[in-house]
Amino acid sequence: MYNEGRKPVLVTGATGYVGARLVARLRRRGFPVRAAGRSRQKLLTRPFSRDPGVELITCDVLDLPMLREACAGCSAVYYLVHSMDPGQQDFSHADREGAKNMARAAELEGVERIIYLGGLGDPGAGISEHLRSRIEVGEILARGKVPVTILRAAMIIGGGSGSYEILHYLVDRLPVMITPRWVGTESQPIAIRNVLDYLVGVLEVPATAGGTFDIGGPEVVSYRRLMDLYAEEAGLRKRWIIPVPVLTPRLSSYWIDLVTPAPASLARPLAEGLSSRLVCGEDRIRRLVPVELLDCRSAIRAAIPGRRPLSSETGGAEETGGREEAKILPGDPEWAGKALA
Repeated sequence: MYNEGRKPVLVTGATGYVGARLVARLRRRGFPVRAAGRSRQKLLTRPFSRDPGVELITCDVLDLPMLREACAGCSAVYYLVHSMDPGQQDFSHADREGAKNMARAAELEGVERIIYLGGLGDPGAGISEHLRSRIEVGEILARGKVPVTILRAAMIIGGGSGSYEILHYLVDRLPVMITPRWVGTESQPIAIRNVLDYLVGVLEVPATAGGTFDIGGPEVVSYRRLMDLYAEEAGLRKRWIIPVPVLTPRLSSYWIDLVTPAPASLARPLAEGLSSRLVCGEDRIRRLVPVELLDCRSAIRAAIPGRRPLSSETGGAEETGGREEAKILPGDPEWAGKALA
Protein backbone atom coordinates (compact mmCIF):
# COMPACT_ATOMS: atom_id res chain seq x y z
CA MET A 1 0.00 0.00 0.00
CA TYR A 2 0.96 3.63 -0.56
CA ASN A 3 3.03 4.82 2.46
CA GLU A 4 1.13 2.45 4.75
CA GLY A 5 1.87 2.98 8.41
CA ARG A 6 4.06 6.03 7.79
CA LYS A 7 2.90 9.49 6.87
CA PRO A 8 -0.80 10.25 7.40
CA VAL A 9 -3.22 11.07 4.62
CA LEU A 10 -5.09 14.37 5.03
CA VAL A 11 -8.81 14.41 4.24
CA THR A 12 -10.20 17.94 4.01
CA GLY A 13 -13.97 18.24 4.21
CA ALA A 14 -13.95 15.22 6.52
CA THR A 15 -17.30 16.12 8.08
CA GLY A 16 -19.01 16.00 4.69
CA TYR A 17 -20.91 13.15 3.08
CA VAL A 18 -18.06 11.71 1.02
CA GLY A 19 -15.28 12.82 3.35
CA ALA A 20 -16.59 11.03 6.44
CA ARG A 21 -17.00 7.78 4.53
CA LEU A 22 -13.60 8.15 2.91
CA VAL A 23 -11.89 8.47 6.30
CA ALA A 24 -13.46 5.19 7.42
CA ARG A 25 -12.54 3.45 4.15
CA LEU A 26 -8.92 4.63 4.35
CA ARG A 27 -8.68 3.31 7.88
CA ARG A 28 -9.96 -0.09 6.78
CA ARG A 29 -7.19 -0.06 4.18
CA GLY A 30 -4.62 0.61 6.89
CA PHE A 31 -3.84 4.28 6.27
CA PRO A 32 -3.30 6.67 9.19
CA VAL A 33 -5.61 9.62 8.57
CA ARG A 34 -5.72 13.28 9.55
CA ALA A 35 -9.37 14.39 9.32
CA ALA A 36 -9.84 18.13 8.80
CA GLY A 37 -12.98 20.22 9.09
CA ARG A 38 -13.96 23.75 10.03
CA SER A 39 -15.89 22.59 13.10
CA ARG A 40 -14.35 20.30 15.70
CA GLN A 41 -17.83 19.74 17.10
CA LYS A 42 -18.95 18.32 13.75
CA LEU A 43 -15.83 16.18 13.52
CA LEU A 44 -16.73 14.67 16.88
CA THR A 45 -20.18 13.62 15.58
CA ARG A 46 -18.57 11.30 13.03
CA PRO A 47 -17.88 7.66 13.99
CA PHE A 48 -14.23 7.96 12.95
CA SER A 49 -13.64 10.43 15.80
CA ARG A 50 -13.30 7.44 18.16
CA ASP A 51 -10.64 5.75 16.00
CA PRO A 52 -7.13 6.12 17.50
CA GLY A 53 -5.75 5.99 13.95
CA VAL A 54 -7.53 9.24 13.05
CA GLU A 55 -6.18 12.63 14.10
CA LEU A 56 -8.78 15.41 14.21
CA ILE A 57 -7.73 18.89 13.16
CA THR A 58 -9.72 22.11 12.78
CA CYS A 59 -8.95 23.79 9.50
CA ASP A 60 -10.42 26.42 7.19
CA VAL A 61 -9.05 26.24 3.64
CA LEU A 62 -9.35 30.03 3.37
CA ASP A 63 -6.69 30.31 6.11
CA LEU A 64 -3.31 29.41 4.59
CA PRO A 65 -1.40 29.01 7.90
CA MET A 66 -4.08 26.64 9.23
CA LEU A 67 -3.99 24.69 5.99
CA ARG A 68 -0.21 24.40 6.11
CA GLU A 69 -0.45 23.04 9.64
CA ALA A 70 -2.99 20.47 8.48
CA CYS A 71 -0.76 19.41 5.56
CA ALA A 72 2.46 19.19 7.57
CA GLY A 73 3.89 15.69 7.49
CA CYS A 74 1.18 14.25 5.22
CA SER A 75 1.95 12.12 2.17
CA ALA A 76 -1.23 12.96 0.27
CA VAL A 77 -4.26 15.22 0.53
CA TYR A 78 -7.87 14.64 -0.48
CA TYR A 79 -9.50 17.94 -1.36
CA LEU A 80 -13.25 17.54 -0.81
CA VAL A 81 -14.21 21.14 -0.11
CA HIS A 82 -16.68 23.16 -2.17
CA SER A 83 -19.58 25.48 -1.52
CA MET A 84 -23.17 24.36 -2.11
CA ASP A 85 -24.71 27.69 -1.16
CA PRO A 86 -25.38 30.00 -4.12
CA GLY A 87 -26.69 32.55 -1.65
CA GLN A 88 -23.23 32.92 -0.15
CA GLN A 89 -21.51 36.14 -1.16
CA ASP A 90 -19.47 35.19 -4.26
CA PHE A 91 -19.14 31.50 -3.37
CA SER A 92 -17.10 30.85 -6.52
CA HIS A 93 -14.49 33.35 -5.29
CA ALA A 94 -14.25 31.47 -1.99
CA ASP A 95 -13.85 28.20 -3.90
CA ARG A 96 -11.04 29.70 -5.97
CA GLU A 97 -9.19 31.07 -2.95
CA GLY A 98 -9.50 27.76 -1.11
CA ALA A 99 -8.07 25.88 -4.09
CA LYS A 100 -5.16 28.32 -4.43
CA ASN A 101 -4.39 27.93 -0.73
CA MET A 102 -4.54 24.15 -1.02
CA ALA A 103 -2.10 24.05 -3.92
CA ARG A 104 0.27 26.42 -2.13
CA ALA A 105 0.10 24.67 1.26
CA ALA A 106 0.70 21.26 -0.31
CA GLU A 107 3.76 22.58 -2.15
CA LEU A 108 5.23 24.29 0.91
CA GLU A 109 4.72 21.24 3.14
CA GLY A 110 6.11 18.69 0.70
CA VAL A 111 2.86 16.81 0.06
CA GLU A 112 3.36 14.21 -2.67
CA ARG A 113 -0.13 14.17 -4.18
CA ILE A 114 -3.51 15.92 -4.15
CA ILE A 115 -6.69 14.01 -5.02
CA TYR A 116 -9.77 16.07 -5.86
CA LEU A 117 -13.37 14.94 -6.34
CA GLY A 118 -15.06 17.30 -8.77
CA GLY A 119 -18.13 17.20 -10.98
CA LEU A 120 -18.86 16.10 -14.51
CA GLY A 121 -19.80 18.78 -16.99
CA ASP A 122 -18.66 20.70 -20.04
CA PRO A 123 -18.00 24.38 -19.20
CA GLY A 124 -19.10 25.31 -22.72
CA ALA A 125 -22.42 23.50 -22.49
CA GLY A 126 -24.38 25.89 -20.28
CA ILE A 127 -23.78 24.10 -16.98
CA SER A 128 -24.69 25.61 -13.62
CA GLU A 129 -22.46 28.09 -11.83
CA HIS A 130 -21.97 25.53 -9.08
CA LEU A 131 -20.67 22.87 -11.50
CA ARG A 132 -18.56 25.46 -13.29
CA SER A 133 -16.95 26.40 -9.97
CA ARG A 134 -16.11 22.77 -9.20
CA ILE A 135 -14.41 22.41 -12.58
CA GLU A 136 -12.47 25.63 -12.00
CA VAL A 137 -11.24 24.36 -8.62
CA GLY A 138 -9.74 21.33 -10.35
CA GLU A 139 -8.02 23.56 -12.90
CA ILE A 140 -6.52 25.72 -10.15
CA LEU A 141 -5.21 22.70 -8.26
CA ALA A 142 -3.74 21.24 -11.45
CA ARG A 143 -1.77 24.45 -12.10
CA GLY A 144 0.13 23.96 -8.84
CA LYS A 145 3.42 22.12 -8.47
CA VAL A 146 2.03 19.10 -6.60
CA PRO A 147 0.68 16.31 -8.87
CA VAL A 148 -3.12 16.29 -8.81
CA THR A 149 -5.55 13.49 -9.61
CA ILE A 150 -9.02 14.76 -10.51
CA LEU A 151 -12.05 12.46 -10.38
CA ARG A 152 -15.25 13.85 -11.94
CA ALA A 153 -18.61 12.41 -10.89
CA ALA A 154 -22.30 13.10 -11.47
CA MET A 155 -25.02 12.13 -8.97
CA ILE A 156 -23.83 9.97 -6.06
CA ILE A 157 -26.35 7.38 -4.88
CA GLY A 158 -26.31 6.66 -1.16
CA GLY A 159 -28.20 7.49 2.01
CA GLY A 160 -27.19 10.98 3.14
CA SER A 161 -26.19 12.19 -0.32
CA GLY A 162 -28.10 15.39 -1.03
CA SER A 163 -29.17 14.43 -4.54
CA TYR A 164 -30.25 10.93 -3.47
CA GLU A 165 -32.15 12.23 -0.43
CA ILE A 166 -34.12 14.64 -2.62
CA LEU A 167 -34.95 11.76 -4.97
CA HIS A 168 -36.29 9.57 -2.20
CA TYR A 169 -38.33 12.34 -0.57
CA LEU A 170 -39.98 13.28 -3.86
CA VAL A 171 -40.91 9.69 -4.67
CA ASP A 172 -41.96 8.83 -1.11
CA ARG A 173 -44.23 11.83 -0.74
CA LEU A 174 -45.76 12.37 -4.18
CA PRO A 175 -47.79 9.57 -5.83
CA VAL A 176 -48.44 12.01 -8.68
CA MET A 177 -45.81 14.54 -9.69
CA ILE A 178 -45.96 17.56 -11.95
CA THR A 179 -42.24 17.70 -12.62
CA PRO A 180 -39.69 19.91 -14.35
CA ARG A 181 -38.67 18.73 -17.79
CA TRP A 182 -35.20 17.89 -16.49
CA VAL A 183 -36.58 14.58 -15.18
CA GLY A 184 -35.88 13.37 -18.71
CA THR A 185 -32.26 14.55 -18.71
CA GLU A 186 -29.71 11.75 -18.74
CA SER A 187 -26.87 11.32 -16.28
CA GLN A 188 -24.49 8.58 -15.18
CA PRO A 189 -25.00 8.10 -11.42
CA ILE A 190 -22.48 6.25 -9.32
CA ALA A 191 -22.87 4.38 -6.02
CA ILE A 192 -21.08 5.87 -3.03
CA ARG A 193 -19.27 2.54 -2.61
CA ASN A 194 -17.75 2.91 -6.06
CA VAL A 195 -16.82 6.57 -5.47
CA LEU A 196 -14.81 5.41 -2.45
CA ASP A 197 -13.34 2.51 -4.45
CA TYR A 198 -11.95 5.02 -6.93
CA LEU A 199 -10.83 7.60 -4.37
CA VAL A 200 -8.77 5.03 -2.48
CA GLY A 201 -7.77 3.20 -5.66
CA VAL A 202 -6.08 6.20 -7.27
CA LEU A 203 -4.04 6.73 -4.10
CA GLU A 204 -2.73 3.19 -4.44
CA VAL A 205 -2.02 3.48 -8.20
CA PRO A 206 0.77 6.03 -8.81
CA ALA A 207 0.05 6.01 -12.56
CA THR A 208 -3.08 8.06 -11.87
CA ALA A 209 -1.06 11.03 -10.57
CA GLY A 210 -1.53 14.07 -12.78
CA GLY A 211 -4.58 12.64 -14.53
CA THR A 212 -8.23 13.65 -14.83
CA PHE A 213 -10.74 10.81 -14.90
CA ASP A 214 -14.51 10.61 -15.31
CA ILE A 215 -16.12 8.16 -12.90
CA GLY A 216 -19.64 6.81 -13.24
CA GLY A 217 -21.74 3.72 -12.83
CA PRO A 218 -22.44 1.24 -15.64
CA GLU A 219 -25.67 2.93 -16.78
CA VAL A 220 -26.76 6.19 -18.38
CA VAL A 221 -30.29 6.87 -17.12
CA SER A 222 -32.81 9.68 -16.78
CA TYR A 223 -33.88 11.10 -13.44
CA ARG A 224 -37.34 9.76 -14.20
CA ARG A 225 -35.91 6.25 -14.47
CA LEU A 226 -34.22 6.69 -11.09
CA MET A 227 -37.58 7.68 -9.62
CA ASP A 228 -39.15 4.50 -11.02
CA LEU A 229 -36.31 2.35 -9.67
CA TYR A 230 -36.58 3.90 -6.21
CA ALA A 231 -40.34 3.32 -6.10
CA GLU A 232 -39.87 -0.32 -7.07
CA GLU A 233 -37.11 -0.97 -4.53
CA ALA A 234 -38.99 0.86 -1.76
CA GLY A 235 -42.12 -1.20 -2.42
CA LEU A 236 -44.22 1.81 -3.45
CA ARG A 237 -46.99 1.96 -5.99
CA LYS A 238 -46.10 3.20 -9.43
CA ARG A 239 -45.60 6.97 -9.41
CA TRP A 240 -47.28 9.08 -12.09
CA ILE A 241 -44.76 11.57 -13.42
CA ILE A 242 -45.97 14.42 -15.65
CA PRO A 243 -43.16 16.66 -16.98
CA VAL A 244 -44.02 20.25 -17.87
CA PRO A 245 -41.76 22.75 -19.68
CA VAL A 246 -42.49 25.80 -17.55
CA LEU A 247 -40.55 24.95 -14.38
CA THR A 248 -37.17 26.71 -14.54
CA PRO A 249 -34.29 25.54 -12.30
CA ARG A 250 -35.15 28.37 -9.89
CA LEU A 251 -38.81 27.32 -9.73
CA SER A 252 -37.70 23.69 -9.48
CA SER A 253 -35.69 24.53 -6.38
CA TYR A 254 -38.81 26.06 -4.77
CA TRP A 255 -40.71 22.87 -5.61
CA ILE A 256 -37.98 20.74 -4.01
CA ASP A 257 -37.89 23.03 -0.98
CA LEU A 258 -41.67 22.74 -0.57
CA VAL A 259 -41.86 18.94 -0.83
CA THR A 260 -38.63 17.87 0.86
CA PRO A 261 -36.81 18.92 4.04
CA ALA A 262 -33.67 19.69 2.02
CA PRO A 263 -32.49 23.26 2.67
CA ALA A 264 -33.09 25.73 -0.14
CA SER A 265 -29.36 26.46 -0.26
CA LEU A 266 -28.85 22.86 -1.39
CA ALA A 267 -31.97 22.47 -3.54
CA ARG A 268 -31.12 25.19 -6.04
CA PRO A 269 -27.59 24.06 -7.10
CA LEU A 270 -28.81 20.47 -7.29
CA ALA A 271 -31.81 21.45 -9.43
CA GLU A 272 -29.54 23.46 -11.71
CA GLY A 273 -27.16 20.52 -12.00
CA LEU A 274 -29.96 18.13 -12.90
CA SER A 275 -30.80 20.32 -15.87
CA SER A 276 -27.53 19.33 -17.59
CA ARG A 277 -26.66 16.01 -19.24
CA LEU A 278 -23.83 14.69 -17.09
CA VAL A 279 -22.23 11.53 -18.48
CA CYS A 280 -18.67 10.24 -18.63
CA GLY A 281 -16.72 11.28 -21.68
CA GLU A 282 -14.10 8.54 -21.20
CA ASP A 283 -13.54 5.46 -19.01
CA ARG A 284 -9.74 5.14 -18.64
CA ILE A 285 -10.13 4.82 -14.87
CA ARG A 286 -11.73 1.39 -15.31
CA ARG A 287 -8.46 -0.02 -16.64
CA LEU A 288 -6.24 1.66 -14.07
CA VAL A 289 -8.47 1.01 -11.05
CA PRO A 290 -10.72 -1.99 -11.81
CA VAL A 291 -13.77 -2.09 -9.53
CA GLU A 292 -17.07 -3.97 -9.54
CA LEU A 293 -19.56 -1.26 -10.45
CA LEU A 294 -23.04 -1.31 -8.93
CA ASP A 295 -25.95 -0.60 -11.25
CA CYS A 296 -28.52 2.00 -10.24
CA ARG A 297 -31.00 -0.50 -8.85
CA SER A 298 -28.36 -2.13 -6.63
CA ALA A 299 -27.07 1.24 -5.44
CA ILE A 300 -30.60 2.37 -4.51
CA ARG A 301 -31.33 -0.92 -2.77
CA ALA A 302 -28.17 -0.55 -0.69
CA ALA A 303 -29.22 2.96 0.38
CA ILE A 304 -32.75 2.15 1.57
CA PRO A 305 -32.94 1.60 5.35
CA GLY A 306 -33.70 -2.01 6.21
CA ARG A 307 -32.81 -3.31 2.76
CA ARG A 308 -29.82 -5.63 2.67
CA PRO A 309 -27.80 -5.90 -0.54
CA LEU A 310 -27.59 -9.19 -2.37
CA SER A 311 -24.48 -11.24 -1.55
CA SER A 312 -22.93 -10.24 -4.88
CA GLU A 313 -23.30 -6.55 -3.96
CA THR A 314 -21.54 -6.53 -0.59
CA GLY A 315 -18.03 -6.03 -1.93
CA GLY A 316 -16.39 -8.97 -0.14
CA ALA A 317 -15.06 -9.57 3.34
CA GLU A 318 -12.61 -6.63 3.24
CA GLU A 319 -15.57 -4.32 2.72
CA THR A 320 -17.84 -5.49 5.53
CA GLY A 321 -17.93 -1.87 6.67
CA GLY A 322 -19.02 -0.96 3.18
CA ARG A 323 -22.58 -2.00 3.92
CA GLU A 324 -22.88 1.00 6.20
CA GLU A 325 -21.34 3.40 3.67
CA ALA A 326 -24.58 3.48 1.68
CA LYS A 327 -26.79 4.12 4.74
CA ILE A 328 -27.39 7.22 6.85
CA LEU A 329 -24.52 7.61 9.33
CA PRO A 330 -24.11 9.66 12.53
CA GLY A 331 -23.14 13.19 11.58
CA ASP A 332 -25.06 13.19 8.28
CA PRO A 333 -27.48 16.14 7.84
CA GLU A 334 -30.38 16.03 10.30
CA TRP A 335 -32.90 16.39 7.48
CA ALA A 336 -31.62 13.27 5.69
CA GLY A 337 -33.30 9.89 6.05
CA LYS A 338 -36.47 11.06 7.77
CA ALA A 339 -39.50 8.78 7.65
CA LEU A 340 -42.36 9.37 5.23
CA ALA A 341 -44.45 12.30 6.41
